[in-house]
Amino acid sequence: MSANPDPEAAAKPLRRKRSPRGSLNPEIILTEAFYLCKDESVEDLSMPKLAKRLGVGVTSLYWYFHSKEELLGTMLTQVADEYLSLLPDHEGLAWDEHFRRYFNDMRRIFLTHDVICDFLIMRTHVSLIGADSTVFMDRLNKEVAILLYAGFEPEVAARAYQAMSVYTSGTVQKVRLAELGGFDPNRKMFPDADSAIEAKIDASYPALRATYDYWNSTYSTWTDFNFGLNVILDGLRIHLPK
Repeated sequence: MSANPDPEAAAKPLRRKRSPRGSLNPEIILTEAFYLCKDESVEDLSMPKLAKRLGVGVTSLYWYFHSKEELLGTMLTQVADEYLSLLPDHEGLAWDEHFRRYFNDMRRIFLTHDVICDFLIMRTHVSLIGADSTVFMDRLNKEVAILLYAGFEPEVAARAYQAMSVYTSGTVQKVRLAELGGFDPNRKMFPDADSAIEAKIDASYPALRATYDYWNSTYSTWTDFNFGLNVILDGLRIHLPK
């Protein structure tokens, strides 16, 4: 007959078996880090949490990445390269149609790839200029060259690209923030307006009443986005030489 188990020992939670440090490598760490970001978010990434998922001690990670920021920097380079590989190249089009498609493609990638969005849009303090990726610089140079070739002065070309980029990123950020907060990004500006609020709008805010059906809390629809992008493109034409 077997001895009765020690009740105190049985009550103790089993510790997760840790992998030996030699079984780790940068690729395994990066893969699990990306899974963590996808399951939660980039902001939730921490070295202790990553070590727990890998079943290793947190100090083991520092043999390969000396800090969380070093890990994030390596991830950023991979994310930037992945993003650019997904971004189509529209050659042979007029400058305005090129950028209309370019920024629609950019927005679509961000809205359908959460990790790419969180790295390149939500971590607003991060600059790709410092990333170890010449691919980004090559693509940026190519896009600005299209504006210069169309006849825009260098200052206008730089400001035009930045205006369209910031506008696109801003609409993506509003959608992502709504999603992370558990809200419907397609909700109207006044989703919970009761009869009293409706009456107040009717009585005191005629401009809001006239435009009531066109307000969206995140400017998230493609109709909304392309209206704004076309306004920017139309406005740029006055800067072309006569």
